Amino acid sequence: MELRQLRYFAAVCETLHYGKAAQKLHMAEQPLSFQIKKLEEELGYKLFERTTRSVSITPAGQAFLSKVTDAFRSLEQGVEQGRRIAEGKNARIKIVYNSMTINMVIPHIIQQFKLKYPDIDILLTEKNSPQLENAVMNEQADIGIIALYWDDFDGLCHKIIFEEDSVAAIPKSWDISKRRIHSLAELKDLPFIAYSQEARKKSFDAFNAVCHLTGFSPKIVQEAESDIAALGLVAAGLGIALVPDGYRDIFSSAVSYHVLKKPRVPLKVALIWKENHLSETARNLIAIANDCKFDA
Repeated sequence: MELRQLRYFAAVCETLHYGKAAQKLHMAEQPLSFQIKKLEEELGYKLFERTTRSVSITPAGQAFLSKVTDAFRSLEQGVEQGRRIAEGKNARIKIVYNSMTINMVIPHIIQQFKLKYPDIDILLTEKNSPQLENAVMNEQADIGIIALYWDDFDGLCHKIIFEEDSVAAIPKSWDISKRRIHSLAELKDLPFIAYSQEARKKSFDAFNAVCHLTGFSPKIVQEAESDIAALGLVAAGLGIALVPDGYRDIFSSAVSYHVLKKPRVPLKVALIWKENHLSETARNLIAIANDCKFDA
């Protein structure tokens, strides 16, 4: 069965006249009749009842026409979608991100991307490391947006688009919060809230590493899977957490934020993708993210 035979069949159905159908198809009537007969032989049933005066569609032909019409419609949609994807105008992009980026960069990127490419569907999924990197590596996502305390992207291509300092979030109910804290060492004897070792191992390891570099092992009294959960525990007076500077407005009535200088704890946000697995749509997203003003 060939696509042209289906086109011939549809034309005869539309005109119910072999001569008119042949004229519409810019071909002679005899080859048209031959191709219809060949199609009928392949299908094993008649599509038309034909006399010297009229042509009518058989019940089997009517059922077949319904499916052929659906197939042509689907084909047209596929051609149009392919054209728009090639032009970067219509596609779907799958993005995985970790929670640290949702407050700092994602709103800026998505807003600008939708303004320029309103027809593109965006599917956002939150994951923690290393599941986030695995999703990109296994081609379950086109792009990852990840915040880490060091450049550790597990062999994936990456582009850093944003960097900010971490701050110490201290309960306002504690006397020490009324001082200006500049060094992590000033907090070494106090209880800390860390990101979950199970759910966010890289963040947990990074926190411990920076404390050890400062000369102490942190007293971790609680673990939290998200930034908001960590800040909620701080607000409850349970301990101190290191969080991105962009969160300093959250729970501000109960939490005091202090930018650390000794040592400075930078948090880097990067786009990550698998080598040789970058669509035109994903390239457009990277270009927009690179131009975004995240402090606006």
